[in-house]
Amino acid sequence: MIRNQQLSRAFAAIAAGGSLLGLSVIGASPVVAQVAADNPGAVANPEIEAGATLSIAPLRVDLDSDATGATVYLTNSSARELAVQTRLFGWSQDAGNDVYAPSGELTVSPSISMIPPGETQIVRILRKSGSSAGEKRFRLVVDQLPDPKSAEGGRAETRIRFTLPVFVDRDTAGTPALAWRLADDKLEVVNSGGATARIVSLAVKTANGKDVTVGRNVLRYVHGNSTIAWPIGKGCSLGAVTIIAQVEGQTVDAQPQTTCG
Repeated sequence: MIRNQQLSRAFAAIAAGGSLLGLSVIGASPVVAQVAADNPGAVANPEIEAGATLSIAPLRVDLDSDATGATVYLTNSSARELAVQTRLFGWSQDAGNDVYAPSGELTVSPSISMIPPGETQIVRILRKSGSSAGEKRFRLVVDQLPDPKSAEGGRAETRIRFTLPVFVDRDTAGTPALAWRLADDKLEVVNSGGATARIVSLAVKTANGKDVTVGRNVLRYVHGNSTIAWPIGKGCSLGAVTIIAQVEGQTVDAQPQTTCG
């Protein structure tokens, strides 16, 4: 599937790519659209170049303690060949912020793929060592690499980035345990459990039923033994509020503890 000339082009394209810290940023030019992190299901702007279509399955990888590896499928439904790069990074949280760093605990193969039109590339994620107690978190970053022909011709190119969560040994970590706190200018959620919780929606209402604006980027993950926060106007001056959230497929209705002062 991979030819030497195409590989040379693909590796040259890596040097022009975006940085790790900005996972939703794809830096090669000319790029006029992109897919942000945690929104892997859609083409950024298919009207710009209807042929630039890459899909991926599954959208989340769970590598349980009895498994040695997992498989991800990349499908090119466009009319032209696509160059794709796959990388794995360790994923942690520090003071509520996501932190990504190179990791040698897993391998991903192949790292560079040339996917012909209408075909599917199998990508394998493998352990380098045995399982251990406690959940470990990674991100699989899949980048569509720039097409040299588009760059040479000055043609606008739609490229896609996926950032998939990869959880290893999650089955040994127990369950999430969330507690909500309202501070002066933020709403916090503390996960004292061992497993990561995925929060896909969040609404805050006052005692009289008025909606409270929560900062952008509601879709969040909170790792075990970690805390994340959203900015919230007025904070403790809102009085008693109710939290309605979708967490791991379930509706959570809670009243946060007030921690002001």
